[in-house]
Amino acid sequence: MSISEQQSSYMQVLGQVNLDNLHIQQAFEYYQQRYQDSPFAQQFVGNNCCIDNEFITELSIGYCDRTLGKNIPKAKSPEGAEIRGSLQRCGLVRPTGHELFRGCIVIPMVDNNGSIISAVGHRVGRLRNGDKSVVYWHKPEPKAFVDVGMAFAKELMHGQAFH
Repeated sequence: MSISEQQSSYMQVLGQVNLDNLHIQQAFEYYQQRYQDSPFAQQFVGNNCCIDNEFITELSIGYCDRTLGKNIPKAKSPEGAEIRGSLQRCGLVRPTGHELFRGCIVIPMVDNNGSIISAVGHRVGRLRNGDKSVVYWHKPEPKAFVDVGMAFAKELMHGQAFH
């Protein structure tokens, strides 16, 4: 693979990582809005959690009411396919289209930069076969980004990128 092909591949992966981060952020913002619009979810948190009201906004608590997919463009459109694919790669949406946190109060965790890195969901509705009452999610590591970047860095260190 030539240097320009590696750089192009590296930039493609970098762009994909940034888009995935954007779509993750948008999904959790959507969940937060759904929580703010749901008296049911707010009542559940008020009755079952020991969280002061002033911290609820700070924690960015959300509610997954299974409507995210209805608010994303159809999968047949380029934009819809991109968003849905991104959310599937990240594990927030299953290949069937079902949301990982469906029926859950969702509390995201952020890193020092404010990027969402993980979340925990507490199911508030009935449990179906195979459903867990607590759902954990961790943002996948951008392994492709690391692999391509390391290969490029090794070539730079060995002077091969300057030919």
